Amino acid sequence: MPRWIVCGLEARAYRSAAPVQDKRMTTNQNPATDRVIPRTGFTLIELLVVIAIIAILAALLLPALARAKESANATKCLSNMHQLSVSYIMYADDQTGECLALYSLAPAPPGAYFDPGGPYTWWMDLLRPYLKGTNVFICPTVMGRVVDTPSDNYGGFGIALAHPELSAYPETGWTPKLSTLKNPVNKIPFADAGLIANPTESNPDRWVEVPKEQAFYWRAPSNTGWYDDDPERPVGRHNDRCEAGFADGHASGLKVSQIGLQFYPGLTEQGQTATGLGGNDLFDDRWMWSWGTTD
Repeated sequence: MPRWIVCGLEARAYRSAAPVQDKRMTTNQNPATDRVIPRTGFTLIELLVVIAIIAILAALLLPALARAKESANATKCLSNMHQLSVSYIMYADDQTGECLALYSLAPAPPGAYFDPGGPYTWWMDLLRPYLKGTNVFICPTVMGRVVDTPSDNYGGFGIALAHPELSAYPETGWTPKLSTLKNPVNKIPFADAGLIANPTESNPDRWVEVPKEQAFYWRAPSNTGWYDDDPERPVGRHNDRCEAGFADGHASGLKVSQIGLQFYPGLTEQGQTATGLGGNDLFDDRWMWSWGTTD
């Protein structure tokens, strides 16, 4: 048989005997050992899925964490309100029953908390003898300091005294005795308050405060003119609730609409129009901001 035929047959036999590579073998297999090499890292799709899951969890958790933080601030603020309400009563006891004034006509003493050396002594300094410190004047959520603002208010307080009904107003002769206050358990001299950005809104629960514009007073509707021109009013700062200090010494949170500021002019039980102090001296029982009748 010719040699070239023999060589061709041997070559064909060799190729037939050679192992055939499994078409299923992937690039992750080592042909020398036939072992699967594990993949390292993530694919782009897997990374995008993980990022999407993290974003969803953050969207669910962050609002809950913010509410929890605000609840903690509300607890601290409520404690401040309670201390101020108790000092409100103690001050009257030491002043022959006279109600706390927004400011007295005596010059501020040296070292006064507010406006030292100024022409008036403001209510914060009138209450200082009954308090352990001055942090109680500041709402924890505001966390500001006393600074002049463009509107000539003083930002950084957040806790304010009602004016002019539930505080004395010596310049007008309004110096009531606290013992004449009717139903003090439902009267609010102290409240979370600030300058309202939307004062014409009829629903007080929707009032929005201007940042860094919190004064140390809030105005009652009977403070006509000023109530609209300088709308420092109670605000739902803590998860839509307003912390308040009551005239009987207790403190509680409530909706701003419960204070009754929107019911002015009001109605008496007999259906008469009521405009309160400085008006016709008739009062609406829904007003938690008003002194009420002194009869």
